[in-house]
Amino acid sequence: MKQLVFVLLLISGLTTYAQDYSYIPIVKPGLQIWTTHFASEGTNGYHYNRFALTDEDTIIEDSLFKKLYWFQDSVFNPSTAECIGGLRENSQKQVFYKGKEGYDNESWYGIMLYDFSLSVGDSMKWFYKNFIVISIDTIEVSGILRRQYSMGMGDYELFKWIEGIGNNQGLLYNVIDKIVTGGSTGFLSCYEYNGELQYYNNTENSYYGFVGCSNVVGLDAIEKDKAKIFVFPNPAKDDINFSCSSMIKDIEIYDIMGKRIYHSEVRDYSKTINISSFNKGFYLAKINTKQGLVSKKFIVE
Repeated sequence: MKQLVFVLLLISGLTTYAQDYSYIPIVKPGLQIWTTHFASEGTNGYHYNRFALTDEDTIIEDSLFKKLYWFQDSVFNPSTAECIGGLRENSQKQVFYKGKEGYDNESWYGIMLYDFSLSVGDSMKWFYKNFIVISIDTIEVSGILRRQYSMGMGDYELFKWIEGIGNNQGLLYNVIDKIVTGGSTGFLSCYEYNGELQYYNNTENSYYGFVGCSNVVGLDAIEKDKAKIFVFPNPAKDDINFSCSSMIKDIEIYDIMGKRIYHSEVRDYSKTINISSFNKGFYLAKINTKQGLVSKKFIVE
């Protein structure tokens, strides 16, 4: 199995780092974006899908869900993206999807997607197929300890679940379709939370010739910043400062919904921006420098 570039630490069990570990839900406050690549039966080449989970509530069949959107634009815009349904997570660490069944040469179903309460040897039934938890490891992804579930049939691994992120083959990846019909194959290209890139599948992106999230999301990979940029104070209240080792051409700021709320040409090595009129929350700054585009997250308190 190909390994993910962000898997920095692999430990069996939770004993050693129990004091640092805490469960990370998939349905949580903020904006989450998954970018997936798929090759579907009967299609030529790969296509990608993007999913955004927001803080917006929606009632589906008398249950409360968070709205889930499908889109393919470089920046998420809820006014142009399509709401396909919702996700909800209960206190038993079970995640459910309810909404449209399939889109853009794929298929998925309104079922329980994940059950992070399972133990090794437990099974989860999707329709008429039972999937077994082969092993559970503790991994470090972007500096955060998470449990990773190896799921399969017998001893054969088919996919992995990562706490707080989801299936390594796609948020709504249809394993049933793959097994029964030999249909779609795919992988999770990247995952962002509140504008911060937390997961980047460098191995698969490179293998299939994808630039990855930089050509889909419109951002250079955050872990490979070309210019050294300091953002302070962070969190900020009245003013925020940007200082760069390279000449700053311009700065754009986006809110948590992907809407551009600020743009200014700079032509200097530093810039102070008054943010007293900004709402509290997470923001993403795109700093265009002579050495390339750099993205930085900051918080307004």
